[in-house]
Amino acid sequence: MGDGVSGKGDTGAGHLHRLVLFSDAVFAIAITLLAIEIHPPEHWRGVADLFHQMGHKLTAYAVSFAVVGVCWFSHRRVFARLVRADGGLDVFNFVVLGLIALLPLSTELLWEGGGQVVLVYVGHVAVIGLAMGLVWAYAAFVGKLTEPMPVGEAVFVLLRVALLPGLMCGLTIFSLVNPWGWALLAGLMLGLNWIGRRLGAAPKAA
Repeated sequence: MGDGVSGKGDTGAGHLHRLVLFSDAVFAIAITLLAIEIHPPEHWRGVADLFHQMGHKLTAYAVSFAVVGVCWFSHRRVFARLVRADGGLDVFNFVVLGLIALLPLSTELLWEGGGQVVLVYVGHVAVIGLAMGLVWAYAAFVGKLTEPMPVGEAVFVLLRVALLPGLMCGLTIFSLVNPWGWALLAGLMLGLNWIGRRLGAAPKAA
């Protein structure tokens, strides 16, 4: 019988697999739209002038490409820990995907408005992270959709997926003006990886 009759598709692995495939498609479309929205200037003289006129657009594109990549990586790591899905997970995940789909608009605002809309852009990315945190919080603490894990590790994953996109986006834009910001970004990543390894090794040691 089909999933709709048997009910197995509501919370089974097949449901989770389809949800991941749909999510990956939205991420891919968002990245594609970032590039589609870039148009060359009408009047330019030589390659140097072309890149001078398009510099702000290309920078905004690079930042947004990295943002989508970080969000996709975070999304993938969250869903790799799940063993099934349900309707509640669908709802929270659709909120994340809706925010991801708006990134091309925020990117266009970023290259048109420059510094005036940086806070709007970073705020948008931060909200995406918080929405991802809701996905994990529901899956780990409400729906019980994850593989067994210590509470401390689940809380760490929650903080990482909720805060990392906004922090990385803000630090990346900050580093474009202040190069030493890259050191802060690298330190953040190394610190999170170290904590993650310690938490992952704790159950084995016990």
